[in-house]
Amino acid sequence: MPATYERFPSRMARPSRTPSPSNHSVFEEETDLEASSVPLYNDDDKSKHNPENLSWSERLKHFTFAWFACTMSTGGIAFVVSVIPNRLTGLTELGTAIFVFNIILFVSFTILMITRFIMHPGTLKHSLANPHEGFFFATFWLSLATMFTNTTAYGIPNSGPWLVDALWIAFWVYTACTTLIAIFYYHVLFTVKKLVITNVLPGWVLPIFPAMLVGTLASAIAKFQPAHRALPMVVAGLAYQGLGMMVAIMMYGLYFGRLLTSGLPAEASRPAMFIAVGPPAFTALALIGMAQDVVITEIFPNYIELNGIIDQTLIPDIFQLLALLSAIFLWVFAFWCFGIAAVANIEAIPRNDFHLNWYAYVFPNVGFTIATIQIGVRLDSDAITTVGTFMAGFLFFLLLLIMFCHIKAVVKKGIMWPGKDEDAHH
Repeated sequence: MPATYERFPSRMARPSRTPSPSNHSVFEEETDLEASSVPLYNDDDKSKHNPENLSWSERLKHFTFAWFACTMSTGGIAFVVSVIPNRLTGLTELGTAIFVFNIILFVSFTILMITRFIMHPGTLKHSLANPHEGFFFATFWLSLATMFTNTTAYGIPNSGPWLVDALWIAFWVYTACTTLIAIFYYHVLFTVKKLVITNVLPGWVLPIFPAMLVGTLASAIAKFQPAHRALPMVVAGLAYQGLGMMVAIMMYGLYFGRLLTSGLPAEASRPAMFIAVGPPAFTALALIGMAQDVVITEIFPNYIELNGIIDQTLIPDIFQLLALLSAIFLWVFAFWCFGIAAVANIEAIPRNDFHLNWYAYVFPNVGFTIATIQIGVRLDSDAITTVGTFMAGFLFFLLLLIMFCHIKAVVKKGIMWPGKDEDAHH
């Protein structure tokens, strides 16, 4: 999805590349993602680092976790297609085809990633310890989350009750795994590398994204579960959505402070600005979805009653009202983040070559698009749902364009090549 680093030096003063003995330790501790993201090769090393030809096994060494930004975005588009109102003929079939294609891509990328780690020992440790690639580790789990949500839309209607049980198990396994990732990967960032605050990008919040999408998963899966399963799923979804949003809020302070004091990110890093759209947008759609789950599963008052509430039958309506109000509140913030990112990127696009961070144009805006549609449905507004539908169509064609550029970049040796991928930096 996103790029989480900057590829060109910014206007800020940088530590010397040939530090003296007196400042060597300082240089080693303060790793500048923006400045160090440009491979530093001497002229004598050009032939070594920029060979004319490499075998595919050698190129596979540079197959990074950032490739899962593709499956994350493709799965997101399938999710968008599943929620479009006033459905046209063939729309469900299109979404199903994208869903199946995304599964094939995900399995293929996973096999290639495992092959990379086996053929090139040490790349697994480096990929996780290096923030340039390590931030993208979250995209693997986000791809899983999109496949689970798509399974509720395209799988459940065409399968038996076993799939409902399987999704319930998958939800809790995913929740446990992403909890560990949210804790331990930030611990790695705190101890292995020292990031420079003037280079902060919204991508720094990526390790909490998989945990935050527990809320989106709950909103998609809980409605198919019996009340005794739906209740703990909704509670977990609300808790983890709050965790993700609170961590994002802390990161927003750093990010916007950076914009005010250091200016816009380097041009090649600007697609990562769209990641800021994700937390409020996905929180908005998760809140609306979980409120609807409470109504569908009849948790209140048929299964459980809340102490101190006189009329228990009002609880589902209160949930839906609060969810809608919160979603509208968050949607405007997401729109503002979208506008800031769009203006910065439109100006820089003509000077940018393709990189895997271009998928950040898609996935964060998947949440923004679905939130728009859901708000329009809840308000019974044809105008809002029409805007959301046009947003969905635009994202679909944008994904096709990015995938075309992706394939072209592989053929032209723009990625999967020494010095041109996230693994190139230490």
